[in-house]
Amino acid sequence: MGVEIETITPGDGRTFPKKGQTCVVHYVGSLTDGRKFDSSRDRDKPFRFKIGKQEVIRGWEDGVVQMSVAYILFVLCDFLPG
Repeated sequence: MGVEIETITPGDGRTFPKKGQTCVVHYVGSLTDGRKFDSSRDRDKPFRFKIGKQEVIRGWEDGVVQMSVAYILFVLCDFLPG
């Protein structure tokens, strides 16, 4: 399957993250059956990571580099960490 990306809310269409930049995102992680296993929103603390530094799973990196500022998307991926 790889990565499936669905746009929920398009961003500004102009400002995209570049390799080496720090991204600050909120996320909700859930399984395909809908069970939530993690959420930065529940902690009210966005997650920070650098693009291109392999700090997140590949599905995240693949999805986030396609996002502009204020973009909201749904990412479904079959990559497993570890």
